Amino acid sequence: MYKLYIAKNISSHDLLNKVLLELNIKDEIIYNAYKKPYLKNNKIYFNISHCDNYTVLVIAKKEVGIDIERITMRKNVLDRVCTKNERKLIKTAEDFTKMWVKKESYVKYLGVGCVYGLKNVDTLKHNFIIKKFKNYYIAIYGV
Repeated sequence: MYKLYIAKNISSHDLLNKVLLELNIKDEIIYNAYKKPYLKNNKIYFNISHCDNYTVLVIAKKEVGIDIERITMRKNVLDRVCTKNERKLIKTAEDFTKMWVKKESYVKYLGVGCVYGLKNVDTLKHNFIIKKFKNYYIAIYGV
């Protein structure tokens, strides 16, 4: 179970504070070695992403990762970030963007970010929640 928040023209920090206030959660935010934020004394997990003027936040009862990206095709990065089988499936900008947000949400779920290496994430071996929002895709992993 998770709750997704999408907001326009708000910082990640401000959206998180707004949601924590709505949920009546008062807790200190701490960070792991890779700068992933956590609530110090709470068993609620969250993750945040932003693209252009949109910020997305997911809250869950277990570790979670999220990413949002505008639909685009970046052929110049396919070989660097995709597995051979993923490359076979990418035909359109929508295909590419869905693959990209899956990879990003997964490494954010792990709490290590891109240090993990996006090519190490095989999106065909994991289950993601994918949502289309206007001209963007959002991926959530871990729920």
